[in-house]
Amino acid sequence: MTRRRNLLQRLAMREKITAMARAENIRTLDEELHKITSINEKLQQMAIETQIKTGTTSMMALRSAQHYGSKIHEQMKVIENRVKFLEEERVEEAQIMGQALTRQKHATEKSRQQHILELDEKEEKAATDVPRINSPATAGR
Repeated sequence: MTRRRNLLQRLAMREKITAMARAENIRTLDEELHKITSINEKLQQMAIETQIKTGTTSMMALRSAQHYGSKIHEQMKVIENRVKFLEEERVEEAQIMGQALTRQKHATEKSRQQHILELDEKEEKAATDVPRINSPATAGR
């Protein structure tokens, strides 16, 4: 019986470790998401600054602005896809972590129930193994 309880405790510990690892992954994803959104804000600011200004501009200035503008928009599109991917990964990690925590809770509860069952069996066995000194069977002799 104790073996089953130890097994359940190990399972609970394994699930706790899994949940902690997933929480670390979520933190990493959040940090990367924060960095990427920061870069995206800077790129948006750069896109505003590289817009063609009205007035007299040379052909080189127009080509340069168009070139850098297209590169900036290309990077913004890459960042948009990356943000979408990171958000999906974060949701998936959170689901896996939630499942691990649920499994840990169930294993811990079963281990506790097993422990209570073992204690009850020990008490019952102790009560039946110890002969009573003043039992009705020996009192009549």
